[in-house]
Formats: sequence, structure tokens, C-alpha cells
Amino acid sequence: MKDMTRWALFPFTVDGVEFVSKIDIEGSMYQQVSRVPAQVFNTMNEGAIRELVGKVSLMSKDEIQAELDRVNEGYSQAYIALA
Repeated sequence: MKDMTRWALFPFTVDGVEFVSKIDIEGSMYQQVSRVPAQVFNTMNEGAIRELVGKVSLMSKDEIQAELDRVNEGYSQAYIALA
């Protein structure tokens, strides 16, 4: 994973588990995300976790991390991580 020092952080919670979206501030996605109301972006992230990772309240941290690694593979401008 890239150095995260130049990234915007957008925290959110799904089923009691804390996550953070990390968006490259120099990437094209940041301009789009910065225009979206925070609650809308949070709702999008929550939906992505539920759809792509599953029911996180029933998973261990290691299981969640393994799924996040799979979901984030190949991405360079945005990541979802455990907070």
C-alpha cells in the first residue's frame, strides 16, 4: 500500500466497526469526493462494506482485514481500512 501521508481521511462506522476511507488528494477521485456531502459519502462507504465485505459484526478483525485487502487490491487512489 502507498504512503498515506498525503491522503484525505473519511471515517465511518458499519455495525459498530470503525473504518476509514483514504483518498489520494492528488488523484482524480478526490475532486469528485470533495463535492459530495459527507453523509452521502458515508452512506456510499457503508453500502460498499456491506456489499463487498459482508456482515462485519459477525467477523473477526483478521477476517475483515483479509476482505479489505481483497477489495483494495489494484486500487491506487482510494482505500478502505480499519480505523
